[in-house]
Amino acid sequence: MSAPNPTPYYPYRRRSIFGPLVLIALGTVLLLGNMGVINSHAFFTWFGRWWPVLLIALGLVKLLEYTWARQKGYPPPRLGAGIVVFLVFFIIFGLTTTGLTRVNWSGIGSEIDTGDSDLGDFMGGFWGNTYEFTDNFASPVKSASQIKIIAGRGDIKITASQDDQAHAVLTKRIRSDSQENANRANEAAQPKFEQQGGILLLDLSGGSYQRGKFDLDLELPRRNSLSVSTHRGDISIEDREGSVDASTDRGDISLEKIKGNVSTHLRHGSFTARNVAGNVTLDGTVSNTTVSDLNGSLSMNGTFWGDMQLSRVAKQVRFTSSRTDLQFAGLDGDFNMEPDDLRASDVVGPFSISTRSKGIHLQDVSGAVRVKNRNGTVEVGSKSLGPIDISNIHGEIDLALPANAGFQLDAESLGGEIQTDFSVNVDNSRRNATANGTVGKGGPVVRLRADRGTIQVRKQ
Repeated sequence: MSAPNPTPYYPYRRRSIFGPLVLIALGTVLLLGNMGVINSHAFFTWFGRWWPVLLIALGLVKLLEYTWARQKGYPPPRLGAGIVVFLVFFIIFGLTTTGLTRVNWSGIGSEIDTGDSDLGDFMGGFWGNTYEFTDNFASPVKSASQIKIIAGRGDIKITASQDDQAHAVLTKRIRSDSQENANRANEAAQPKFEQQGGILLLDLSGGSYQRGKFDLDLELPRRNSLSVSTHRGDISIEDREGSVDASTDRGDISLEKIKGNVSTHLRHGSFTARNVAGNVTLDGTVSNTTVSDLNGSLSMNGTFWGDMQLSRVAKQVRFTSSRTDLQFAGLDGDFNMEPDDLRASDVVGPFSISTRSKGIHLQDVSGAVRVKNRNGTVEVGSKSLGPIDISNIHGEIDLALPANAGFQLDAESLGGEIQTDFSVNVDNSRRNATANGTVGKGGPVVRLRADRGTIQVRKQ
């Protein structure tokens, strides 16, 4: 009888010590973080730079385990499935953390607006704390003809001073991982006015002003011309006798009681100007626009995607965008333009607009009127008749004229009909409806063209 086969011997394979070491290290870091010993910002900054050292440590541990096992005649420990999965996620997390530590969160905060607190403040709260400081300083304005303010990130408010000095209150909101580092950043950000020829300069755009928000409240002499710019922040200027140049990449501009000319640039924000004696120029990408009591002219060029409200503009208004080209000589009443609708009253002509997909409603227009539109109704009420030329595609034309007006009518509607209260020749029997004739003693030419839309010429 043959002996039974002996049970094969499988030498015991020891487990790697790496798993327990990882748990000990992770638990220690979490405990120290909960106790406040380790600052989260400092730790993540350190980890984002040095995490590959942990991979090197793993390799050394595995090499030592392999050498020891060979010396003892044991099989070397293997990496289990759990460790492999851990390493995959660890490497992904490490690469992500490295990328995040290289991002300029302050710069992103300057570009992205999320309401009262932007992304920079959000990330500042995640990586550290925000510390607030206040500085007060002043400077005499001697021979300077212009005061120039440059800011990187912060709101700027300017009012008139009661003397010949420039007074400033600077509120600093500095993001930092500790009070000590915030104090250092505060000491490094100590602005002052500098005289450069005929310019008095206050510059808050350098490296010391990158980590945080620096709001300026200024009192400046009225007579000096003013140049103000900030990369991210609102600008408010009130009570100036000299000219004003204001620019912000992301923020609102508000002007009031300005006697000189105004030049403004906006990349994203709203614009408000009230009681301005000089001319106003506005360009950029603008949301809402409000202008009232302007004694000069108004020129607007760029992208305007919000509401526009104008009231009492003494001189020419010129508006240019990719969709609309508009100009008129003045405004005694109100003007409101939305993306798909325009309503105005007491407009001083000549009035000219070329646009599309917009309803146009004008009341009490004086002087010449020229309208070119499509995909929208055109309604015009004239109180002082001048030459009128209206062309509308896929939309109606409704023209109201004084009952005693004298003019020459030349109207044609393709695919529509013509209705009128005046005694002229009207022919609606054909596909092209027409109306022609002289009203009263004649006068300006009223030319109306509609493509697939009704034309109505009525008495007021």
